[in-house]
Amino acid sequence: MWIFCIQKGEKLSNFRGSKTWRLILLFSVFAMVVVACGGDTAEESVEETPETTEAPATTAAPAEEAPSGPDGVYKVAIFSDPQTNNYWASLDTESDVWTGYVMSGQAVSLFSLSIPNYQLVVGMAEELVESNTDNGDGTFTYNVPVRQGYTWSDGNPITAQDWVFTWNTVKDLGLGSNWLFYYPSTCTKDDPENEGEVLPQNCVVDIAATDDYTVSITFNYDPGLSTWQYGTAQAPALSKAYWEQYATDIDSLYAHDAINAPVASAFQYDRLETGAFYTWKYDPNTMWYGGSTTIYDGGGTSVEWDNGKAPAFSASFGNTTGDSFTYESGPFVGTVEYTLYSDQDAAYLAFQNGEVDFVLNPLGVKRSLFNTLATVSGVEIVQNMPLGMRYFAHNTRLFPGSDKAFRNAVACIVDRDFVINSVLQGTVERMDGTISSALTAWAPELSGTLLDCQDLDSVGKFNKAISILQEGGWTADDWGEHPGNDTRAIPPTGIKGPNGEVPPSDMLIYAPGPGYDPLRNTFSLFIADYIRQLGFDVTARPTGFSVIVDILYADCAEQDWNFYMLGWSVGIYPNSAVNFHHSKNDSCPEDGGAGGYNFTGYSNPEFDAVADKFDAAKTVEEAIGYSNQMEAILFDDLPYLVLFNPPVLEVYRDSVEFPFTDVIGGLVDACGSCSSYIKQN
Repeated sequence: MWIFCIQKGEKLSNFRGSKTWRLILLFSVFAMVVVACGGDTAEESVEETPETTEAPATTAAPAEEAPSGPDGVYKVAIFSDPQTNNYWASLDTESDVWTGYVMSGQAVSLFSLSIPNYQLVVGMAEELVESNTDNGDGTFTYNVPVRQGYTWSDGNPITAQDWVFTWNTVKDLGLGSNWLFYYPSTCTKDDPENEGEVLPQNCVVDIAATDDYTVSITFNYDPGLSTWQYGTAQAPALSKAYWEQYATDIDSLYAHDAINAPVASAFQYDRLETGAFYTWKYDPNTMWYGGSTTIYDGGGTSVEWDNGKAPAFSASFGNTTGDSFTYESGPFVGTVEYTLYSDQDAAYLAFQNGEVDFVLNPLGVKRSLFNTLATVSGVEIVQNMPLGMRYFAHNTRLFPGSDKAFRNAVACIVDRDFVINSVLQGTVERMDGTISSALTAWAPELSGTLLDCQDLDSVGKFNKAISILQEGGWTADDWGEHPGNDTRAIPPTGIKGPNGEVPPSDMLIYAPGPGYDPLRNTFSLFIADYIRQLGFDVTARPTGFSVIVDILYADCAEQDWNFYMLGWSVGIYPNSAVNFHHSKNDSCPEDGGAGGYNFTGYSNPEFDAVADKFDAAKTVEEAIGYSNQMEAILFDDLPYLVLFNPPVLEVYRDSVEFPFTDVIGGLVDACGSCSSYIKQN
């Protein structure tokens, strides 16, 4: 599926080293809707010791008696305010990781993923419908039976009409971002080469209820793994009975306070105090509790659900052979309490003092703090293999980021190995493309500028970067020189683009500040200096995470930024390159896109053609071949300079018990606070 989340571990170590575990990686993917990860950019940390914070910025939420049902309060720290409690807005204009963490379970989906192995399983579907009907007119329909007898928390039944309503709302109100990934509704786009002409695009053309418990989803093409099993089949559906009255226009829909919205979860919103705390409470009338999940070494999953309130259900998916372990679903606590702290340091000080059980942190724990906490009584530590990336991005709509030679020259002169090994002391892993090292089969051998410049010293990198600019038609009054490896280069002067363009002055790199992520902050300072050595006026600007997101979501007419640095958490099924770089996903509709996650405005018909084939691939082998081709094109064009990915480090108090801790990407990205599985000791 799509972009943002997964993570942690140390219980399936016997699975991790096996061939079958590695096969799991090939068939797995991230489901944001069901596992409640945030739909946004994910981040990391550094290796330096944090400054001591004297006290949390806020007072923890006052403890209350747990409602009838399970007892106990599970205390979780966060360090950024959620943007909304409205699920619709949380997947569009208010899409960030913090909102996802605190979002109640307001949606259901047909398919889902089991954790910690990310096996494709059913959500509300009766079965995994993976074959469609060819309608003979260029359209293809999946007819999916919905399990009967399940209700929202307000007692209204969950039916096929909820998917129809959600689809119509997305389409008719023009919802964007994640909604367009799940429900691609734009079937044409303007042809950039022929004014007034339009080009066809792959999309959903209709979602209908054949009856109250059969959803029929029709595409104008034959979709593959990426866009069916790991796309629309995992799309969220919300309650028509509740939301229809608010879905009159996009502003009204997004403005609605959803504290009383029905959920398909054992937890409902309790109290939301902006800038302080947020609590969930157990719904004593819920049908959404209990059940067991068995995870097999063969990669498969079995589920058993018979709590006496919801319809009983049991099924197996994938290869259910080999050793296994079983865990129970709860919830086992009556209240989940999210307390807001001013920053990571304050949150972890509260954790160290025993005020909270767990810290929700998309960055993971800083290495130095992780090592310190490992010696603290009552603290459990865990390290997992990462997914995702931290990257530097160009605005390819504006000069000089629009110039391929400039992007390649920057990629050449930036010495990532020096920053990682000498400055960050090897605490992170260098990345070259969008594919995690956990998925080596999906990425080709390194090529292009990154390969040519990889083993050059600083003098060689400077000279090669200058030659790239010169071969690309750039001119300068004086091309400067590099006196030696222990010094900075003497920058060119009077540098101009291929058509005589004068580069802007005071170009900014928007990057998270040191308090949020010292790793990217440090990298941004070095990148700015390397680009200045090429004769460009560039400054790193420490910027709040949410502020950077706002800049990227600004009206397209105001998109005058040049560079930014953020990170993505991605799914194990690596279709993220399509979401980030296909022109149909341009974040600016004026540029031919549909409000997606291609913030750079990158557009290359060759890449789009391969990406379309990737989306249509029906087998993993096909998808791997097209993934290799996409990565090779990106190595050449470099809209992103992918930098690094850190290991996922997490800690929790021994006052709580997770059912598993070994999960690719880490606990937080796999299941947020894992509130439905946590047991208190």
